[in-house]
Amino acid sequence: MTNPQKSKFWQITILGAAVFLILLGLLAYIYRDDIFQHIQDPGQPFQTYTPPKAPDYSDSEAWLAQPDLSQDPYELQSKGDVFVVVPSVYRGGEHWNLPSDDLRRKSKLQRIVRPNYVSPYGKAGRLFAPYYRQASLYAFMTSREDAVMAQELAYSDVKRAFEAFLTHSPPERPIVLVGHNQGASHVQRLLADYFQGPLKSRLAVAYVIDYPLLESAFESQLSDLSPCEVETDIRCVVAFGAFVPGDDVIAERFAMRALVHNGETYKAVNGQPLVCVNPLTWTRDTDYAPRRLHKGGVAAEGLDPDMNPAALSQQVGTQCENGLLLVDKPRSASLRRPIQVGAKFRTLPSNLFYEDLKQNAVARVEAMLATGELPVRTQTIEDFDVIEIEDSPVTPVQK
Repeated sequence: MTNPQKSKFWQITILGAAVFLILLGLLAYIYRDDIFQHIQDPGQPFQTYTPPKAPDYSDSEAWLAQPDLSQDPYELQSKGDVFVVVPSVYRGGEHWNLPSDDLRRKSKLQRIVRPNYVSPYGKAGRLFAPYYRQASLYAFMTSREDAVMAQELAYSDVKRAFEAFLTHSPPERPIVLVGHNQGASHVQRLLADYFQGPLKSRLAVAYVIDYPLLESAFESQLSDLSPCEVETDIRCVVAFGAFVPGDDVIAERFAMRALVHNGETYKAVNGQPLVCVNPLTWTRDTDYAPRRLHKGGVAAEGLDPDMNPAALSQQVGTQCENGLLLVDKPRSASLRRPIQVGAKFRTLPSNLFYEDLKQNAVARVEAMLATGELPVRTQTIEDFDVIEIEDSPVTPVQK
């Protein structure tokens, strides 16, 4: 016969273990982002860290996207040059910065980042997008000095790549500058370092996407520029950080704890006013922009970069509020954030405003060219048609 007391003991033990596991799972779910952040810590000071080998931007292998440089840009139909600084794909854990030979992340950049975050701008001009030793995601989650040094290393690559880009971009071509996520942080620094002088005349537009841009920056390090106010403004900056319902944690991080460069060092946003340009209206007003204005998002994971994916239009309405772009839940599941550990911090395998950005970049390049303010290259002898002249005998004039 079964001992009733022993049976009851095991029932209580099993029930207690089940309750413990449920509570443990619940705590893990509640603190999943903190756990995710903790395991990304490289675990060593940057001062003793050996950085990965620097990319050589004279080598085509150092570029995620680069045009055929043997072609004369004067003969191409696309009239602009586009420099894209790609978003984060490296979470951390072992390194402060993404190793240049990390084939797994290079594959992710090729499969997800290029078709979603680089290709949309191909209609506006020749595409240049460098690989760089991007700072780990962890470096954007802490204010430690190590994190600042990791970001400085990443920017040093972006700066060298941009200077290489300039050697291939002649003065008659407008420049479109693009940064998504971490890339947008570096683009802000490029704007401060290169576009506060003569090069500003070539800037069709700069897109600072999903990284905070302080309004006060236009009173200091970006004083020669201004936020874009309408869809064909030129020599201006479009900025927005998009958040769907349920993004409260990353919205708070964006508006309060994200680190932005003030011209000297990185400081937390700490609630300062942010620039928000609505990508459905291309204005800074706070009116709700309905879904019918949405030109289309794309989930282009794994597509060939030369393909033109069909955009899903009228997916979301948008509204700028307190410097944040509030976005409706997309109708298509393919444009929503995947459910996975650390999903709030991962680069999405889709671009919700793919078609809106694509068309706007073209419009601004065309608007700049229409001003007639950029120089026109003087034709060389090779540009003219050659006319053969036949020898003809000289006939003396009869007196």
